Amino acid sequence: MMGSMPMPDWNQDSLVWRFAMTDDGPDFHDTPGFDPPDPWLLAIAAVARDLRCLRYGERELQVERLVWELAISDQYAVTLGWRGPRVGGFNLCHGVSMDAPYPQAAVWVAETTQGELTGYEFIQWPSRGRHILNPLLHPEGPVWVDPHTDTPVATIGELCEQTAAWEALAPPQER
Repeated sequence: MMGSMPMPDWNQDSLVWRFAMTDDGPDFHDTPGFDPPDPWLLAIAAVARDLRCLRYGERELQVERLVWELAISDQYAVTLGWRGPRVGGFNLCHGVSMDAPYPQAAVWVAETTQGELTGYEFIQWPSRGRHILNPLLHPEGPVWVDPHTDTPVATIGELCEQTAAWEALAPPQER
């Protein structure tokens, strides 16, 4: 039910971008006339790629139909959200700066998305149905980590390519 939820009333000093994330990159629906900071756009693209796999739960999520919202306040804090069919919308700001480097932005976008899906949509992601991988800022960059072994499973943005590697790490009863 696209458009059934009202868009938030942004502070007029906020810059807001609305876009769908496609395989070719963002398809902008609304912009202030210029692109958002690259690290944030790249972080959302990485998380959108990862959203295509390892979702466990009853609710369907049409990743390609999500309209992402990225806003930067007059205090330079980033707000992230989305609207989409059959999934609730959200907007969250935790004071992360628009100047955050890509690794920090990727982990924050992954954590925020994961929290919204698990807490409100009853979708465990990324998960095989037993436990959820955690996004973490690792020395090599932003990764998904198996919380039971603290083993990095995939770089954020490459989860779908690494699902076989995670399967190999699973105890036999979870395969």
